[in-house]
Amino acid sequence: MNNRNRPPSRTGTLIVCVLVCMGVATTIMSLSTIGAIRARRSIQKSHQLRQTQYLLDAGVLLCAKQLQASTEYRGETWRPKIQSLQRLNPEITITVQQTQQSRVLQITVVAQTGNHSTDAESLDHRKIKRTHQFDYRLDAPKSTN
Repeated sequence: MNNRNRPPSRTGTLIVCVLVCMGVATTIMSLSTIGAIRARRSIQKSHQLRQTQYLLDAGVLLCAKQLQASTEYRGETWRPKIQSLQRLNPEITITVQQTQQSRVLQITVVAQTGNHSTDAESLDHRKIKRTHQFDYRLDAPKSTN
């Protein structure tokens, strides 16, 4: 037989087409995975930010309650033992200081979530810190006449 009459082989072209299609499919899957990971991290950060704000609010309420119970209250550091928050390593620090004004206290409440240490084993939660500072006026003593 004559080699000129034989149809050309398309095996090489077919393999190249299959490899290009696999490359495009892999690229699409990689981009989808990266997008999903970014979305998840964004949701986690938003959740952590919201939880930090809730902890700050709880710290302000705790401080007000403690000051109503005793004007000698001067603050504390509080680590809530809430199971769902333990992975966020929550911490609330309340500081109460006397001001130069009579019967006025300066309150500083700091709420933190995330890594407080530099341990390599810590979860991938970045530290978020929120602070609220305000003056608290003590009630004048009531007369017992």
